[in-house]
Amino acid sequence: MTRSAALLFLLVLSSLSACSDSGRSEITLPAGHPSAVPLSELAAKVKPVQFTVFVNYDWYTAPDWEAGPHSRWITDHLKVKLLPVPSSGAAAQKLNAMIVSDQLPDVLVMDRGKDVERLQKAGKLVALDSYLEQYPEFARTVGENTLNMLRSEDGRLYQIPNWYINGSGGSGNAGFLVEKRIYRELGSPKLATWDDLEAYLQQVQRKYPDIVPIDFGETRDGVEIQMIGMLYSGAADNRTPSFISPGSGQIFGVPSGIRLTSVYRDPAFLETLQLAARLVRQGLTSPDLLTETRDQVLEKLKSGRIAVFGAYDAVVEGIGREANNQLSAKDPLDGYELIWPLHREGVDPGKVYPSGYNTLGWNVNVITTAARDPEAIFSYMNWATSPEGQRILFFGPEGLFYDKVEDGVPIPNDSYIGRDLKWYDDLKIGEFNWYGNTSYIDAAKAQREKLLPAGARDWTTLGQANITFKTSMNITEFSNLDPAPASEEGLILQKLRDQYAQVVPRMIFAASDEELRELLKAADREASDLGYDRLLAWKTGVWQSNLKKIKDYTPEQ
Repeated sequence: MTRSAALLFLLVLSSLSACSDSGRSEITLPAGHPSAVPLSELAAKVKPVQFTVFVNYDWYTAPDWEAGPHSRWITDHLKVKLLPVPSSGAAAQKLNAMIVSDQLPDVLVMDRGKDVERLQKAGKLVALDSYLEQYPEFARTVGENTLNMLRSEDGRLYQIPNWYINGSGGSGNAGFLVEKRIYRELGSPKLATWDDLEAYLQQVQRKYPDIVPIDFGETRDGVEIQMIGMLYSGAADNRTPSFISPGSGQIFGVPSGIRLTSVYRDPAFLETLQLAARLVRQGLTSPDLLTETRDQVLEKLKSGRIAVFGAYDAVVEGIGREANNQLSAKDPLDGYELIWPLHREGVDPGKVYPSGYNTLGWNVNVITTAARDPEAIFSYMNWATSPEGQRILFFGPEGLFYDKVEDGVPIPNDSYIGRDLKWYDDLKIGEFNWYGNTSYIDAAKAQREKLLPAGARDWTTLGQANITFKTSMNITEFSNLDPAPASEEGLILQKLRDQYAQVVPRMIFAASDEELRELLKAADREASDLGYDRLLAWKTGVWQSNLKKIKDYTPEQ
């Protein structure tokens, strides 16, 4: 470790000790670590700017920009500062209010699709084409073909992707977690099939009456029921939650040959609902599983009060990681262990996909016409998505947890190897990375872990490498399947979303399998009356058009 890094390490440890002694959660770090070398040529192109950012998700709460060592480095060295605009748990309403009042923030982070196109057609977004030549990192790292898939009807580019993939290999954070202490005390039985799961949950219920045997992530946007999505991924070969979700950016159709078919007619969907209803009837899951918030779920996880947990909402990088690190900090033998996704008997374990990934990325950034200097904002985004920017945003500034970089990999120093996990998470390194280059980050993380002793390896990275990346389906071909909201198909989709939000919970809480099957038949008839077949025909057309853009594709007949 260098002399300056050693001094920084001592200061960090002293701040940690102060936090521990006082019982307070604040993290105090040195104000700014001086650069050992001048700014790179790419960083020197960044124009000083301060801009507002609104992240269009109910669940997202931004930390203080000034609190993180990575974000503070960016302000100190690049003269860039982000000002988060909170959603207060009502993102859609907040966004609509900002649109109506013409008080948009400078940047929006949001799903691809209807909201982006609505803003573009209203003339509220800045076209980014003119910046690509001077600031070419996105064109270089994302690729021209991928960027072209993000262009609007007028042929111009208004959105840049976040957590895109420009190489081979999957990306995903969905998974099932098992509470290690409870699992060990019950004899560590086999947990692979749905039958194994039910037997284990019944054991938990008998021995630990105060523990929730199985719980799932919160319901998102009123329709993305993570319980159903996670179970569905194991109901048949080659299933993933996006097939059955009517949420924004989802597929809401099951591939069969060269067509997308009704969710309500998929036998795997019926199998899923029957298992879900059985778990509810036996009291094996939380009674408020459809209404609990992300924070409520996290609190139960952090106290070890959930025996098995399944979610596709970044469980390995997000709440699962936080809960595991808090429990293991108190007891090294406790925490949460990631297991191979659970599946119905007879399903191929190698064809279970609770995650789905898209080479276009998770979501997108758009710059609005409210921005005073959109070029300056883009110059920062251009740097941020580069390997250098990704390194600082994801691993922290040089001299904190690494002192040198070799072949793009930050070499971990003693500060990282000996880190306190909960305290490290509280630093929130990795927040504000809305320009994520998945291929670079995943490769760098994997190489870094190989340099660490076994006890210092990162829980998230190991889980991704061993399970979640391997159980993620490439669903790029199903991009752009949300019709324009005002179109006939868009109006049909909204009606179907409203219907889904009503009928699926009723099926989950059905008193018997017979009642459930009757509800499913009724839902199928109603969906047909609402125009589901027309919507599926439209989605199939877009899907087949996408496939023509993908090389070496041979349609299944």
